Amino acid sequence: MRLSMKFTEKLSGPRVVVFSEVTDFENLQEKFPDLFVSIRVTKRSKTSAVTEEKFSVLGTVVSQRSRHTMRRPTTHTVEILTGDLGGSRVVERYSDGPCGTTIVKVEADFLLGGLLSILPQFMVRPMIESGLRRVFRDLEARLSGSRA
Repeated sequence: MRLSMKFTEKLSGPRVVVFSEVTDFENLQEKFPDLFVSIRVTKRSKTSAVTEEKFSVLGTVVSQRSRHTMRRPTTHTVEILTGDLGGSRVVERYSDGPCGTTIVKVEADFLLGGLLSILPQFMVRPMIESGLRRVFRDLEARLSGSRA
């Protein structure tokens, strides 16, 4: 089953900072412990990384391998190579917003497998979208807290 979604987030930090936080794969588990059970970088270059990630969905730990391609500080593309979302792709586009803010436009095309393929789409869509949005909400809280 395929599931496509688009949404936009506005973050209070500058684009370079926001982009760096999202693509700091080595420290994502520490920064977002409620989201990631574990994340390990297996390959890294200036413009790409391959990660092995574990996160919890409906009380089940899901594992996947992903390729991240970055065009700093404007585009982060995630291709999910293995796992229940294998074959999926998420593209995040970062632009400058007003007064030093950042606008992130997310376009995702998910190919659902495993447990996610047997659940009805009305359950899966909000679960996946809220997981994606949560990264940005948690990041916004971190950015706001660092200025307080």
